[in-house]
Amino acid sequence: MKLKKYENKELRKSKIISFVLGCLFIIFAGLFVYQSYGRYQDNVTFKIINGKLKMSGGSGDIEFAFYNGAQKIDTMPTKDNEEGLVFIKAECTNDAKIKWNNEDWDNIVVNNLKKTKTSCSLYFGSKTEKICTLAGEESGACNLAKKTQTDQLTLVYDDTNDTNLRYIGATPNNYIYFNCEEGEEASEKTCETWRIIGVMNNVVEVSEDEMKKEKQGSFIKMIRDSIGNYSWDSSASSVNGGIGVNEWSQADIEKVLNDEYLNKRTGENKCYKGSGNVVKACPDWENIGIKDKARNMIANIKWHTGTLADAYDSNTLITKSLYVAEQSENTGKICQKDTKYCSDTVTRTTTWIGKIGLMNLSEVGYAVGSDVRTTCLEKTMYDYDLYNCMENDWLYDKSNHQWTIVPLPSVSSATDLYIIDLKGDVYSHGAAAENAVRPTLYLKSDVKIVERDYEDYGSIDHPFELSYE
Repeated sequence: MKLKKYENKELRKSKIISFVLGCLFIIFAGLFVYQSYGRYQDNVTFKIINGKLKMSGGSGDIEFAFYNGAQKIDTMPTKDNEEGLVFIKAECTNDAKIKWNNEDWDNIVVNNLKKTKTSCSLYFGSKTEKICTLAGEESGACNLAKKTQTDQLTLVYDDTNDTNLRYIGATPNNYIYFNCEEGEEASEKTCETWRIIGVMNNVVEVSEDEMKKEKQGSFIKMIRDSIGNYSWDSSASSVNGGIGVNEWSQADIEKVLNDEYLNKRTGENKCYKGSGNVVKACPDWENIGIKDKARNMIANIKWHTGTLADAYDSNTLITKSLYVAEQSENTGKICQKDTKYCSDTVTRTTTWIGKIGLMNLSEVGYAVGSDVRTTCLEKTMYDYDLYNCMENDWLYDKSNHQWTIVPLPSVSSATDLYIIDLKGDVYSHGAAAENAVRPTLYLKSDVKIVERDYEDYGSIDHPFELSYE
């Protein structure tokens, strides 16, 4: 007779439970160690006083090295250093990132700091070196930066955290041939003549492949004369009373510019001339649309489309404050009530990825030059006509109201945009109004400016010429 093995079911159950609990303990302990040391992330602020690290926080072991160009230096330059050095870039191990703020120079914020030793190198140099580093030594942006050595009157660095390089004054030599006929020598007969706003730093370029990788750099920003007067956006009478929606990512003119105009073809997107989706004939895209070679020169950029928190605080329309607001998270819809002019359900954004946009309001403010520049930059842009600002501003057009990309926030509507009116004042219009549309874009960083011997290179008589391989 076969003997049956004796089973103590309770004891077996207890052993199984103990085994499972032991495995879970080992797993959780491993995860704890991994999370604490392998994937630990922290944002830490390090205080720098007179170039010396005085206080550090966080749990990471980190060391800093400072460079003036390629030369290592013992201490970090102070904000108002005599050499005029500015922050250029930072490189860190372990995927840590430096968040730099010129306004708060002595507090270095390190993002993604892990519990392993991290080394960060901070590079400083001249403003010209910054552009040439971020854009490339052979780029057109670097070429313009080097021109500041001889042009101190119409090509200057602004006072923003990004230290952008801008053309200023009534008649700067910032003309450039663009959108030229294929295979033809650049001339007024074969090209359009655009104008350079300046070189913008810390701009994010987004790759057009499926990876959508972002890369920060310095890029030339340009603007064209008006292609005509059109609505920024229009809508059915049931949406915001038919006056349109002040959200750039879905605006009618954004679709037109980045489809038919950019690709030189007629499509389904329409041009409008007022409220209620009244259609107006679009321009002749076959004649003025972007040609293939020029299209390949245009960078795919993450544009800032933020605005002021309160349109009725005139102090925020001082140019520098306005620049900060444009890069903020403030949208053009602050009205809370579902009123006639605030009924849209459009998702609001403060960044947009694309190629063709419109000028920012702050760009008009920063374009002022001559002996009134200091005064004008201290005044609200509502009063620019009172101080002769616009007579010394090349972006001013006394023959047209000009659209900007900047929405106006209002408690009673979600339809208005900031414009520059015929007097040069900042004003507001509903999106369905007809105003001048001036296409604006960034050149890829590897687009070069052809070397020429003209003393007035960049003037209306001898505009800059571009090359791109």
